[in-house]
Amino acid sequence: MTTIAATGFAIILLAGLLQGLFALPMKFARGWNYENIWLIFAATGLVIFPWMLTAATVPHLPSVYRATPTPVLLAILGFGLCWGAGATLTGLGVRMLGIGLGLAIILGLSASVGSLIPLLVLTPEKIHTYQGHIYVAGTAIMLIGIAFGARAGYLRERETAAAMQEEERSGRGSFLAGLMVVTASGLLSSSLNFCYAFGGAAMAQARALGGSPLWSSNVITALATTGGFFANLAYCVYLLRKNSTAGRFWSLPLRKNWIYGAVMGAFWFGGQALYGLGISRVGDFGTVLGWPLLMGMIIITSNLAGFFTGEWAGTSRASRGYLALGMILIICALGVLALGHAK
Repeated sequence: MTTIAATGFAIILLAGLLQGLFALPMKFARGWNYENIWLIFAATGLVIFPWMLTAATVPHLPSVYRATPTPVLLAILGFGLCWGAGATLTGLGVRMLGIGLGLAIILGLSASVGSLIPLLVLTPEKIHTYQGHIYVAGTAIMLIGIAFGARAGYLRERETAAAMQEEERSGRGSFLAGLMVVTASGLLSSSLNFCYAFGGAAMAQARALGGSPLWSSNVITALATTGGFFANLAYCVYLLRKNSTAGRFWSLPLRKNWIYGAVMGAFWFGGQALYGLGISRVGDFGTVLGWPLLMGMIIITSNLAGFFTGEWAGTSRASRGYLALGMILIICALGVLALGHAK
């Protein structure tokens, strides 16, 4: 392995570390509701940081968008809006199921559906090819891994229910409700991949006007995450009005929570940007190994964060065993799906 490739893999691992930890600051934002911390995260991670990077790396940006067909731009925004709804549910899901299990299920569903749907829509004839069989097999393994993870979550809820205080139970919610939330989040989150699958014309315009192949995808990313921000904004504003929590933004004793929200945004988008830099350095291995390496690192990091912050304290060996088996299967499924991308 060359030094450049090794550096690329190290960057991808760092990207996975950042994205695996992005939800962790939510645990420390005392005095703020979900809608407070999530709105700051959405504003920084989905709007401010993406547009700053895009403006700095893509020349003639207004001309790129003017030259791109309007239906393509609307498709990117629309899929971004759907992804944003999934991102909103991500915040709820990790609060209800925990960082580790919640992110694993969301990422697993997003990855498998995000690979399978474009294949079925754009090239349905390939479903009977090697690539199609790989995607179906990867999705099947993913669902089995999620089932083991769901079993672990059910056992955890049953084992810890007696020890939890009523206010803690109401804050986390039932396992079944949490599973429904993260499942919906995973399905909707796959829409981000559709932005790139159906928005190639915007990237082509960026390259035609002098944009680097390394950064040209930013014209899709910034537009997609902006569409996603509107979904997050609408839900957060609804909750701010319903719970009368807007005033907490301006409370001096709670002002450090702004930093936690901005750190969430920096971790999430920083991981996105670093992943692009990493795969550009690993050559032909980028598609084959880079993607499952990123997802696997996110799952491992988020589960370690969950363990160290007490999400699985007081649970049995059986529940932790189901969790470990589920995570291993999800990571294996990501590797199988990557084989399909390599063809």
